[in-house]
Amino acid sequence: MAIIDRIKYDGTSNGSPWLIYKYPSEQFVFGSQLIVGQGQEALFIKGGKALDLFGAGTHTLSTGNLPILNKLVNLPFGGKTPFSAEIYYINKTANLDMKWGTSTPIPLEDPKYGLILNIGARGQYGINIVDSRLFVSRVIGVVPNGTTTNELAVLRYFNGLINSKIKSVTAEYMIKKQISFLEISQYLSELSDAFKKVLDDEFERFGIEIVNFYCVSISPKPEEYEKLRKYKEELALGTEFYQQRRSLDILEKLADNPSSGGMANAGIGLGMGLGVLNQMGQAFNGISQNFNTAKSEQQSKCPFCGSYIQNGMKFCGECGKPLTLIKCSACGFENKIEMKFCGNCGQKLIL
Repeated sequence: MAIIDRIKYDGTSNGSPWLIYKYPSEQFVFGSQLIVGQGQEALFIKGGKALDLFGAGTHTLSTGNLPILNKLVNLPFGGKTPFSAEIYYINKTANLDMKWGTSTPIPLEDPKYGLILNIGARGQYGINIVDSRLFVSRVIGVVPNGTTTNELAVLRYFNGLINSKIKSVTAEYMIKKQISFLEISQYLSELSDAFKKVLDDEFERFGIEIVNFYCVSISPKPEEYEKLRKYKEELALGTEFYQQRRSLDILEKLADNPSSGGMANAGIGLGMGLGVLNQMGQAFNGISQNFNTAKSEQQSKCPFCGSYIQNGMKFCGECGKPLTLIKCSACGFENKIEMKFCGNCGQKLIL
């Protein structure tokens, strides 16, 4: 490989933010010109160790300004002595348009309605490399020669790191606040701060400062969002409507099962139109009546507090009042429990 005597950043980022660039050659000589642009730093690496660091400007390489490298390999003094090393250019300007997003849907439970939904999230963030030596030592080995593309393994790692925190942070935040995904858009700013707080330490390990972090969207898939919205509406209509809907669901399953026979299949077999609906309506009425009849045969209501009680009980388990005849303390006449005064003498009845 030819020895290089003029070293500068030759990467192209196609308008995308770049973080690190590895110079394609590793063979240099003393006296070579190292050119470092504004907002850049150049770091020498030897044997995987971060050595001498150069800021913006034009630098003539010598044993004087490469003291760490010189100490490591004991280079001879003077002349155009050849030496080998790796040179990495680091972008020190703030990259404020880094994109992130969930690579696969994340299953999360809506804490308000109890439905398991597949969640997607996306946003953007800004970073600044504050420690070039630490940053390069963390990502060395994943940066190909002459590469500045935004698809580097290091950037994919950051996106994977963010993805790994989305699930736990979102679930913890929503459970604590007891909010639904139907309401999550109102809390995106607070969620963004929660994400940043958790990620700050992770990025700091790479010598990176998170300048800002935004969650632009976090929501279920469209079809699941619609399912959640309908479920909310059904609950708002009350328990009776929900029971009716469940009964219709049962009828539909019976109709789809050819081995079930009976009235449901007969209704579906009539064809389309009002006939089918009437059959299903009658079937539902039968289910409701059977349910209510069975309930009334086993239970009755306390005349004092309205709680359901098992037939045959002598006292209400909720309010403790007697459920049998009340004997008048004055004349001994037995009165019904609903009466407040004795029907024989007019004495006030005391429970």
